Order: sequence, then structure tokens, then C-alpha cells
Amino acid sequence: MKYNYPQIRKSELVEEHFGHQLPAPYTWLRNTDDPEVKDFTARENTFTDQYFNKEEVNAMIEKLKAEKNPDLPLYISPWHDGYIASEDNDGNFTINKLDANLNKTKTLFKRYDLPERTPFYASPCPVDEDLLGIMAQVDNAPRPDIIVYDFRKGEILKILPMTFSGVWSKKKAVIYVPTTKTDGNKSQTVIQKWDRDTNEVSDVFAYEGNAIFGETKISEDGRSLIFSFSVNYSEDFFYIYNEEDESIYPLNPDKAMKLKYIDSINGKHYFVSLEENPHGDVIAINDKDDISKAQLIRSEKEAYIDSGFTVNEKIFLLGSKDGASKLISLDEDKEIELPEKVVSLSLNGKTAKGKVFSYDSFTSSPKLLEFDGETFKTLCGKDEDSSDLTVELLYGISIDDKTPIPYYLVRQKDAENDKSHKTLIYGYGGYNAPMPPWSTEMVSQTNIAAWVRSGGIYVHCLLRGGSEYGTRWHEEGMGMKKKNCYYDFIGIAESVIEKGWTVPEKIAISGCSNGGLLMSTLVTMRSDLWGCVIDSVPHTDMIHFAKDDRGPMYITEYGDPYNSKEEFEYLLSYSPVHNVKDVEYPAVYIQTGECDNNVPPYHGKSFAATMQEHNKSDNPILLRVLALGSHDRGQGEVFWQTIAEMHVFMEKNLK
Repeated sequence: MKYNYPQIRKSELVEEHFGHQLPAPYTWLRNTDDPEVKDFTARENTFTDQYFNKEEVNAMIEKLKAEKNPDLPLYISPWHDGYIASEDNDGNFTINKLDANLNKTKTLFKRYDLPERTPFYASPCPVDEDLLGIMAQVDNAPRPDIIVYDFRKGEILKILPMTFSGVWSKKKAVIYVPTTKTDGNKSQTVIQKWDRDTNEVSDVFAYEGNAIFGETKISEDGRSLIFSFSVNYSEDFFYIYNEEDESIYPLNPDKAMKLKYIDSINGKHYFVSLEENPHGDVIAINDKDDISKAQLIRSEKEAYIDSGFTVNEKIFLLGSKDGASKLISLDEDKEIELPEKVVSLSLNGKTAKGKVFSYDSFTSSPKLLEFDGETFKTLCGKDEDSSDLTVELLYGISIDDKTPIPYYLVRQKDAENDKSHKTLIYGYGGYNAPMPPWSTEMVSQTNIAAWVRSGGIYVHCLLRGGSEYGTRWHEEGMGMKKKNCYYDFIGIAESVIEKGWTVPEKIAISGCSNGGLLMSTLVTMRSDLWGCVIDSVPHTDMIHFAKDDRGPMYITEYGDPYNSKEEFEYLLSYSPVHNVKDVEYPAVYIQTGECDNNVPPYHGKSFAATMQEHNKSDNPILLRVLALGSHDRGQGEVFWQTIAEMHVFMEKNLK
């Protein structure tokens, strides 16, 4: 059937860029507060409401809730004879008090308990447990605030606005990084300090170079503060700060470097360096020395090391091989065996005995594990029988430069490659971010084991642009090589089809944010290859994105369309909203949020309007705009409504 989509005004605006005449019919959608934009948004939401049967959506909500993996703390820290923990309950974040056995005893803060803010994370002061630093965000704010809270008195001492990161020092001070000050494509980052004794804020250090964001870290013993300033998503300048004498010195003064801080022990600062070895070298730098005097401690050859930590002053390295986690003891020079082969292990807190990790895999529910430097102990979560499922590491061939691209295929062991399987493919490919194994797909919250047991296939892509194979893997999928990500994904999809597991009509693809850009590009680049597209909070306008609030942060990944004709033409060649044609498109569900400052909602709105105008198939193009949605799928029942619509949409449109 053909759909009567909401009508929208097309302006006659034509922009000139490097000699190109570029029509811009929907740039007026950038103004969220414009009554005409609000009217268009309301009509699109009504159209989407009418597409769905409420009973089907409600039934799907109940089904998804039954399949949902248990909520586990996102981060825990010792506090008052137990723990303080942050938790995500269906998009609603809470700060909870846990007892010594990690049982929740009380919800301390939930949405709007703090003035107009949602709390995400709480850190106790190491020398006064009644002082808390709480990361919390106003719905429509681009970045969170740090709220300094006196738990004993039950009062807010200070709000440190618009921060990137912050840590407690040994002097009851919060050392933090406020929002960078931008001037065009330039920015300045200042480290600031809130002092408990005076309740005042002062500058600690101003980094005058161009940084997209800054970060503060503190050593496990509390003696060393490390400041880093990122010039892109791989390279940083580092400084060591001594709070006692307020001295600061640069670690790598001459150039930004690919370094990851581990910890400082007995006057030595340990880092993972990716400068010479993409697998990672562990180096040590004596206090007051710089990078030129670094000592090589270990050079990795197999895994890709991207971080480290200490337990009882012993150093452990956390990395991956083919996207799956590897844990290595530096002192004993050996790999520590994990409970499963293809898993993800990520640090999310500590206990009095050691570090706490979230543990996840494609075939079982997530767990929390405690690692004391020798063995793992399950803190919460349960063991499950997944002997009926199998995980295979396979390779597709990127369609442009023919590079083999790894992917994981999850299926039932007795599944036959008879082209009959509904298939969900997930990808991201950007910002030097890895895509580890997980039990729940990121966007639609599909329980992978349940999907596979219902006859489906799940495909997990390790695209260039990520960090699964070191920083060079990232560099091969960014800037003027960004289209490699899309070629990689297409190569993987064609591989799954060629192996006989599915056909295009049965393929759903899913992504959000940069992964939403991936989805939007794939639907315009290869409309014939997908049965259904779930496109969440996507970048779609790769010309105007550079003028967005966070544009200076994103041009380091994508390039600057205003910098040169070459960059403009490259970005234009795949910019989704500029590459929609009069062709038959698959079913597409586009979702964005009015409060999203990472990717403003005009990206989703203009793409939906353009797709609805040009689509020649009978497949629906839907737009769902969440009134209070940020860079997410909503909170509480709105969250469940959104992901239920995604699942119903897939069921209705996978042939």
C-alpha cells in the first residue's frame, strides 16, 4: 500500500559550497521551537501511532519484559559498610544503596530527585564517605553536571555545571573538566577544582591547545592526578599534577600520542602506548620525567591491549582478540583464563578485595564478577545452559578494497542454511570504539539468545572505524576513509546471504548515533539488501553537522565539510539526506529525541521527510520523535514503547 505521509513545506533555499549548488529544502527543521516544526513533529508522531496496533505493541512489551536480562549495577563503589551503585532500569537511571552482599536496600536518587536532573553515577569522597560527587543531567542539556552532595546533611553543596569528567582528590576536592570553550573549530579546556573548605571553584590548569574534551584521572593510591586533553578520539596530551605543591608537568609536550593511563605505583606512571605497536606496549615513566625517558615493560603481540588496572599494586592488562576480551597479568606474564571464550569483560567498580567487572556474552545473561588478582567470584547473575547455541567467527569481504572483515554469527547448533532465518545485523564502526560480545543488542534491546532460539540469526560486525584491531583499524574507517565502514557492512551482509542463512527480505539492520549514520547510509547506498532498518538517533546531514553544538568534536572523526572542496565532496558522496533517490526503499523506522544534543533531532526529521517524499515502494518510512528523549530510546514506559515498536516493525516487515 502507499502511505499518505504528513505534508511538509519545502523551502527553495539553495546553498553554494565550493561551486556546488546544494538544495536545502528542510534546513528549517533545525529550529525545534518553531511552531511549524512542532506541528510537523506532532503529525509525524500521530502517523506513526496510527501505523501500530496498540494491542500488538502492548503484547510485545510484555514479551520483551519477560525476555529481559536482569538489571545489574553499572558501577559500584564501597560505601558505608556496603556499596553505592548506579543502575539503569529501562532507561531510568537510579543511585542505590547496596548491602555487603550487593542486595539493594534503598534507592537514594532517581530521576528529578535532584533539581530537574537524572542521576547517572555517584562517587564517594575517599576521605569522607558522606560527601558524594553525583553526575546528573538536565533533560535538554548537552552535558551532565557534577552535584557535590552532603549525604549526612541531605543538602547540595555545589553544582559544577556542564562537565566532561571529575575525580575526588585526597584533600576533599573535586578536580574536574568543565565544558570546553569553543570558537569556531577551536576550543580551550580548563581543569578546575572545587574546594570543600571554602566551597569555592578555582582554575587549576588551562590547556591552550585545541582539544575536543578533557579528562581527569587519579591513581589508586590517590597520590597522582593525571590530566588528558584529546585532540581526536585516539591521541591525547597528558599532564601529571601534584596536589601537594600544585606543580604540573607535561608527559608528552611535543605531540599528542596514543596513550592509555593504567595507574601509578611507587613513583612510576604506567601507560599502554599504541604509538609504535598497534597491539600495545606497556611503558613506565618515572615521576618528573617525560615520555622521552619511558621504559618498555612489555610488548604485546597477540591481543590488542586498550586499558589496564591494578589489584594490590599488581598490574593487569585488559584487551581483546577478535573483539572478545583478554585479561593478562603483567607481573606473571600470562593470560588469565576467563569462564567463556567469546565474552566481554569491562571494569565497573571495586570492592574491598579487588575489582568488579561486568561480564557478558552472546549466549548467556550478564553477570558481575569480583577479581582479587588471582580468581574470579560471581557476585550476581546466574549460570545458564547455552549448549544449544553456537558462536562462529567468520569473514566477509569489504566490497571496495576487498579487506576481510570479521563478524560473529550466532545461531542454534542445528540450524540449517536454507535461507529461512530472520536475521538481525548490528554494526557501529566509529570513534575508536570496540563492539564487544553482548547478550542484548544495543538499539532494539533484542535478547540475542531468545532471538536465536526463535529461529533467528544474529550477526555482530567488527567494522573498521572501531578499535577491535588497534588504532589503525579505527583510522581505516574515519575521515576520508569513512566509507570503508559501509563497504565492510555490505560485505558482511553479502557473506551471510552467500552462506545460505538468509535472504535480503529477511534481514533487519540496526544502529544508533554513528551507527544510525551507518544505517541511514546503508539504506541509501544499497536499498535492495535489507528488509527492515532500525535507525536510532542518527546523523544524516553530513554537511550541516559541523555547525551543530558538538560539531567541533565530530569533525575529528568525519572531516570538515567547510575545510576544503575535497572533504566537502567526500562527505556529500555519502551524506544520507543528500543521497535519497526516487527508488524502492525497504521499511525504515527512524527514531530521535527532542532533547538530544549529541545528534540534534533535525537529522532524523529531515531524513524521514526526504525518504517519505522519494520512496517508490509500498514499505513504510516511519518517524518517532520522543518529546523528552535524549541520545537514547527514552525512559521507563516510553523506553518499552519505543523498543516494542521496533520489534513489531521488524515482525511486520521481515518477509
